[in-house]
Amino acid sequence: MRRNSVLAAGLLIGSTLAACGTTEPRETAWPDGLTAYVDQTRLQRNTGDAYVRLINDTGTPIEVSRLEVGSDRFRARWAGSEPVDPEMDFDFDMPSGKCGEGGAAELTITWRSAGDDAGEWRTSTGEAEDRYANVDRLLDRDCAERTLTEAAEITVGEPRTEGAGKQSVFVLPVTFAPTGALPDVTFDGWEGTVLFQLDPGTPTWPRSTPVPMTGEPTTLELRVLPARCDPHALADDKVGSLFRIHVGGPDVPDDASYFLPLTKAQKTALYDFLPLHCGWE
Repeated sequence: MRRNSVLAAGLLIGSTLAACGTTEPRETAWPDGLTAYVDQTRLQRNTGDAYVRLINDTGTPIEVSRLEVGSDRFRARWAGSEPVDPEMDFDFDMPSGKCGEGGAAELTITWRSAGDDAGEWRTSTGEAEDRYANVDRLLDRDCAERTLTEAAEITVGEPRTEGAGKQSVFVLPVTFAPTGALPDVTFDGWEGTVLFQLDPGTPTWPRSTPVPMTGEPTTLELRVLPARCDPHALADDKVGSLFRIHVGGPDVPDDASYFLPLTKAQKTALYDFLPLHCGWE
């Protein structure tokens, strides 16, 4: 169950426990029958936001006024007032994550029994499982981006189109200028999307030779072809411009990657290329 009010309440990061009254909540064991997960929706994967889902099988409705969720890779909070009967999602802004392993997190909630006979406020600490590894992948993405952008200054150049019609290729030059800060870090190649595939000759993960972030600036070309030419694929697309950059390094998890940041103009040029190549005009 998802509600916009939960997201609005989640923005109250700096709020106090005023919603809980003036009495300090009592620490108690995690309630039997209350299950917690940390996860992302598909749309949140474009924004970096996440949520905690509480599933209440305790037999009694409860009200939650605060959550603190985190691990050695991230830490975030939510504050507001929401019932959990039988379940509720609590959206929060995910901070930039650190390198490490796993996405499971420790979760501390401030809660009480809900209803006419509302009980005293309590705090309990348990584990929020990352059951689909979505948060782990998000944190790995942050790790990859943090590492590569520290190792090199990355500049995406002006897009161009080579050839015409079915023989055309969309080309985006990307320059890596090593900073010298992390010489063991490598660029391991790009990955295509559901809407676009990579032209042969493009450094493609996992087949391409890693490029170390050392020495002089290097310009590599992201060369793109449509993966499909049916018009409804473009109309329904939400992630077609999210080309993954794969990164290697001593502290970077295997297969870690992040999305190549494109400007609005670069995305527009990419999507304008599709009908020209496919012959829709």
